[in-house]
Amino acid sequence: MTKKVLLIIVEGQTEQIILEDYLDAHFANSTIRFDVQREDILTKWDAHKRIPNIKNSVVRVIQSYLEKYKFLADDLTAVVHITDADGCFIAPECVKVDENIEHSLFYTEDAILVKSAKRKEQIEQRNDMKAKNAKILIANDHFSINRMKVPYQLFYFSTNLEHVLWDERNEIPTEKIQKADEFIDNLSGTIEDYLGAYLPVSAELPYREKIKKSWLFLMEGCHSLQRGTNVPLLFEMIKTNGQ
Repeated sequence: MTKKVLLIIVEGQTEQIILEDYLDAHFANSTIRFDVQREDILTKWDAHKRIPNIKNSVVRVIQSYLEKYKFLADDLTAVVHITDADGCFIAPECVKVDENIEHSLFYTEDAILVKSAKRKEQIEQRNDMKAKNAKILIANDHFSINRMKVPYQLFYFSTNLEHVLWDERNEIPTEKIQKADEFIDNLSGTIEDYLGAYLPVSAELPYREKIKKSWLFLMEGCHSLQRGTNVPLLFEMIKTNGQ
């Protein structure tokens, strides 16, 4: 019997480095495939600088992957989508102008610092767009791909993957891959156990309740800037979809 494909949509290569070997080893009933976007589709404007329909955007990503690698929708067991929270749920007043910061954008425990009023406006727009798109995708537990119903779930790292793994919100982009490799090489336990320590809800709750509460937690106050993730629930989702 040909193994079904678990498609994992991620923003960057670091997520693949962190998760791929563990998923391959522990979920052998599925072929684990990563689709690295190298961008955040939750904050991507269309060619006319308009906000696209996020569900259509995700469907296009899935269909593009299937076409590129000659898979059918029926070959998919599920689609997992991982995004960085990026502080998107904070209040506008938590985006603050500070001309003394070294870079144009700097994340802290309770604020996003920017160099100018124009940049503040841009980040507020980005946050609003991402928060709205995330809420749409959270409410969506499947996509119809070529008339096939494919299970789907969005997960998050907060503030971002690097923050959860080695406590650095503002990692230098050129160092991310090397540090991800070093992190995995030096990890004493499993990545599932490590990430479980940053799950913001009780592990004893039913899966669906954990998903719901983990997102509600992220939307409160400045939690989308603080260290946490519901990616541990990804492993549970895989187990419930034929593993």
